Amino acid sequence: MQRLLKLKKVLKNSFLLSLAEGFKAAKATTGKFRALTADEIAALEKNGNRCEDWSRVLVENNFTPDRIHNSVFMGDVRLSAFYGTLLLPGDVSFPTGIYDCMVHNCIVENALVYKVALLSNVLVRSSAVVQNVGSLVSSGKINYMIGTSMTVGNEMGGRSVKVFPDISTDLVDMQLFHKAEADVQKSFDEMLSQFREDVALPFGVVGKGAVVSNTNIVRNSWIGSHARIEGAAKIRNSVILSSLEESSHIYDSVILENSNVQTGVTVHTGAEVQGSVLMTRTKIGSKAIVKSSIIAPCCHIEEGEVNSTYMGPLSQMHHHSLLIAALWPTGCGNLGYGANVGSNHTGRMPDQEIMPGQGMFFGLGVNVKFPANYRESPFTLIASGVTTLPQRLKFPFSLIRPGDPQLMGVPARLNEIVPGWNYARNAYALDRNMYKYSVRGKGVVSAAFCSIFNADTVRQVFDAYNRLQVSQVRDVYTKEHIDGLGENFMRERVRQDALRAYLEYLERYVLDLIIALVENDSQLASQSPRELRRLLQGDMNREVSRVLNLPDTFDDLLKRYRQLEKEWFDSVVHGLDRDIKRGREIFDDYDDAHPIDKGFLDWEKTRFEESVKRLNAVLKNSPRA
Repeated sequence: MQRLLKLKKVLKNSFLLSLAEGFKAAKATTGKFRALTADEIAALEKNGNRCEDWSRVLVENNFTPDRIHNSVFMGDVRLSAFYGTLLLPGDVSFPTGIYDCMVHNCIVENALVYKVALLSNVLVRSSAVVQNVGSLVSSGKINYMIGTSMTVGNEMGGRSVKVFPDISTDLVDMQLFHKAEADVQKSFDEMLSQFREDVALPFGVVGKGAVVSNTNIVRNSWIGSHARIEGAAKIRNSVILSSLEESSHIYDSVILENSNVQTGVTVHTGAEVQGSVLMTRTKIGSKAIVKSSIIAPCCHIEEGEVNSTYMGPLSQMHHHSLLIAALWPTGCGNLGYGANVGSNHTGRMPDQEIMPGQGMFFGLGVNVKFPANYRESPFTLIASGVTTLPQRLKFPFSLIRPGDPQLMGVPARLNEIVPGWNYARNAYALDRNMYKYSVRGKGVVSAAFCSIFNADTVRQVFDAYNRLQVSQVRDVYTKEHIDGLGENFMRERVRQDALRAYLEYLERYVLDLIIALVENDSQLASQSPRELRRLLQGDMNREVSRVLNLPDTFDDLLKRYRQLEKEWFDSVVHGLDRDIKRGREIFDDYDDAHPIDKGFLDWEKTRFEESVKRLNAVLKNSPRA
């Protein structure tokens, strides 16, 4: 039922529905159009215009022929009373009207249509600019992939998602990971089918304020309001949603086919997008290739290739890399140069897939073999040049690095895993990513989504902490000794460090929850932390709190939390200082050429200062103060 309610809400507010309603309204206003007068026809022909049957060209009452030049009209055409000017690309002002064009079965509002070889079955809305276009044509009813099944993950079709232009990540997740009952699925399909019928119109649309310029081919597509398409190679069977606040930009040799583009999206510089959904504020550029994929909000893909993948929010590929058959709903990850996350085609069928964990980083030149499941290992880093074997890994914040073929009793094929390393030793990178995500996802993806303290990560850390408790201590462990190590080995000293890192992580989490209890009810400050943990919401939170040695008093708890926050802040600063120190040793002009990211430093300082203010406020408001 939740799935149906979400779908109903999204369809009700659909940008595409508003475009369809706008078309129907424009088509229905027959009363404001009239036939051309003999004098108007004579003036049009004097301006170099031709038409086999001028009676099929209808115009608004206050129409004048002064702004129609050197054009051919065919079929049923409706023209606005043109007035005012619009800006061509390059900020060149030009009067609205139709110049040097072939127009067939179109409605042209007060817009500028200039040098279009063929404009057919298209509604051009007011203040739009269509300039220097080879052909902008629509034919037949267009469905824009509404209700079309798209395969992501396993390329053999084992996982499919029914898509439409306004689809949200919630609706994608529900279809992929929460199988609906038969009657619910039937109602879901029926709602999409009805929506498809409602918007399947025999016209293309260029929305209000949109610009389509210097583009060769636009076929069977709807261009949203204020979208800008400049220098694209081809746009076919696609919807480009756009708005004044979140305009979409498609430019410089882009090929866009059979795809749905949401608001605020940028596709540029030779990128190729086929059979895909690009959600809001996504950026695809620099010859990137995206095929049969769903790209969630605020992702950046440049130069890489993504195929049959569901890429979660805020993920990025800025270099030549490959991502195939990935189910990555939690996103927030990164692929380095040369990363091959798709090694499932070595003589086998493409019937395998990968599930990366949230915030995973695939280093330079890694090779990840399929099948692979890292969903229970969020914020894990695979070091440069590592080749990973098919596996299921269940240790968050891990570092996977090359193994030691000389290590006795350990197969040479295994890599080494350091659980908890990213939390204990890489605070700078974790917080810098949080800063970048907070800026890039503002207003679209909540900061809580990519927090390292989200509920799933806490549960996975707690589970990993429990599995690290061993009955027999060894020098080296493999998956035969500890579940979840995958095709990796772990040393005993690493296990000890991981226990400390996970325990500190869980302590920060639980102390924060207890402080929040007192913030909501200051009278609770008189109780001991051991008593307060009984008030924590959720079985998991209470269970996690039991493994911690909580302070005796609430005052001591505040001091301990302040200490943990200060240590984390110092760890972040130390990570930055370490990079600076190393750079100065290598480059004489390091400081001049590598300015410090002041935005991040200010963000980190503010985060720490807000934490201190919060603790001071709790202390001040408690009855003991």
